[in-house]
Amino acid sequence: MEKEYEENESKAIKNYSNGEFLTEEDYCAALTLASLKHATLDEKSAVALEKLKRKNLGAIKGKDKQEKEDPCIEKDPSSVIHGSNRISVPNSTIFYNYQPPVIPPVAALTGLIGKCSRPFEKRLTETDLTDRQTRLSLNKKHVQEFMIPLLKEDEDVNEGIRVITYDIEGKEYEMKFVFWSLKMYVLTSPGWKTFYREHRLEKDIDIVTVWMFRHRLTQNICFVITPRRSPMALPTQLNNRRKRILPRTPLSMVDIVLQEEGSSKT
Repeated sequence: MEKEYEENESKAIKNYSNGEFLTEEDYCAALTLASLKHATLDEKSAVALEKLKRKNLGAIKGKDKQEKEDPCIEKDPSSVIHGSNRISVPNSTIFYNYQPPVIPPVAALTGLIGKCSRPFEKRLTETDLTDRQTRLSLNKKHVQEFMIPLLKEDEDVNEGIRVITYDIEGKEYEMKFVFWSLKMYVLTSPGWKTFYREHRLEKDIDIVTVWMFRHRLTQNICFVITPRRSPMALPTQLNNRRKRILPRTPLSMVDIVLQEEGSSKT
């Protein structure tokens, strides 16, 4: 056994020296990605990781395309990921087994959140990020079940309700909550455009969590939106990049050999 190990080690070192081996950075990248799928993060940790990832990897510039079909109807039900009782649907993505908290974890709103809806999640679509439409569509069933009951009699969503929407840092964005054309519930106005541009959101890649709540001081309806990146998009992003910047953990030659042995046995 010891002789076989030494032969494998010698072969691995020879291959490594000849440049036939994967580089140490490749192993670091693979180990980092493999370990992330087993991690369970809370909202604050997920947001912090997302910021670090965006800073290191950079933002991918989205390409605006005009819809060939009616953009008013959300065509892909797989883009919807419900909150605490998450429904598994084709192509839906859960971020590190993340479950959104019942109350949005925004430090600036501590003690200011009154009655609050259950969180709603969706993967952003092209129509959510089209400048000429400027609206975020919400799941109709979720809105009717968890958001509409929070409204007062004089708050008419058919006419539209002016709301303040907060991001995870507590920054305010003015939007309008409306039952658009009596077809779909949306958050609209230039405030949503400002939000997705500042957070550099992209279709099919970013997932947003949405809460609606009543502000304890103003008694007005408000929203919180927190974005995060889907891990399903990460391999594609990395494959499309010539240079990857990932957290680096130094590996010894023995570690590399042992990992190569484990990979070959698998």
